[in-house]
Amino acid sequence: MKKMKNPKQSLFIVVFFCIQLLLCAQESRLLLDKPGKYKMKYYNVYNQNDCNFTKVETSANYQKLLTLTDAIRRNPVLADLKGFDCVASKTSLSCNPLYDYGIPSQIWIDFCSWSLENGKEVCWTDEPPEWSVDVNCLRTFGVSGFNVTTDVPSNPKQGFTVDKWEKAADKVNELFFQPGKKEALFKGIDRYKGESVIIYNPDRPAYWLPVTIREAFALLFDYYRLGPDQTTSESILNILNQEYARFSEAERESIAHFDSGFISDISTDSTGMPLMRLNTAYWNKTLPRSAIQFLSFYCPGDKDYIMNEKAEHLKNNEGTYHVSRFIEALDISILVHIIEK
Repeated sequence: MKKMKNPKQSLFIVVFFCIQLLLCAQESRLLLDKPGKYKMKYYNVYNQNDCNFTKVETSANYQKLLTLTDAIRRNPVLADLKGFDCVASKTSLSCNPLYDYGIPSQIWIDFCSWSLENGKEVCWTDEPPEWSVDVNCLRTFGVSGFNVTTDVPSNPKQGFTVDKWEKAADKVNELFFQPGKKEALFKGIDRYKGESVIIYNPDRPAYWLPVTIREAFALLFDYYRLGPDQTTSESILNILNQEYARFSEAERESIAHFDSGFISDISTDSTGMPLMRLNTAYWNKTLPRSAIQFLSFYCPGDKDYIMNEKAEHLKNNEGTYHVSRFIEALDISILVHIIEK
């Protein structure tokens, strides 16, 4: 018969391993005073779009991105690197010839934190926390709109033309709802939803334009009327017509606002975010395409929120602590001079 273990011995083993696990957990901590290094990566900024930018334009733009990176590095947390290595990277963003003029790109900063793991200094380089800024991208923050699709069924209705339907879908998808309440912080600086910042040239026309109820419904009517499935088109068009009939002629000329209570997502209720479209007239086309004319990035205005978030990350020994430090110290006004006029 197998001999039973002594209960006291078993309890000792359990306690011993618990203590070892606790000690290991305590050893995993941020190294806040570890001197950090700065590295800049060239990330093929100009080979991912089809907007036919010339070598002269891309070379000039790259120098301007370096100027922007230098301005970001004046943040005290990056100027005196402690506790993390900083990697600044650049990449291209999708280019839309209909609305974009300047070269769209993104700069992001990786915060590769240093930690003590089981007695060994380790730098977190695998998908580290980051902060980024979009350049020359009027449609930003992943704003939501109607996002209609153009999936064609195997047996489309007679007379269906895919090209016309796709063009109608493009016009609907150009519309989006404002990403939260707008604050005009300073001349040339707006913030949405208390956290999303846009820096722009205030002497130019508005970068976004509101869309009326009449305009929005006209585009929705076209899209569904040209759709490939007769039954689906008639069903949705019937609902849209009923919703449109609710508005008086005067209301149809007012700005459309988001309202999830309707198939169209549209009402006159101004508590919902207004429907917008990009304004190509914003771009100053007397400037070269290499110029930086528009910036957008994340920076909450609630300092208490940032401070509490930073404290929580530090308590949990999380590398995002350094991102919170950076955002807390970020003076967004120093980026205003980057915008060319």
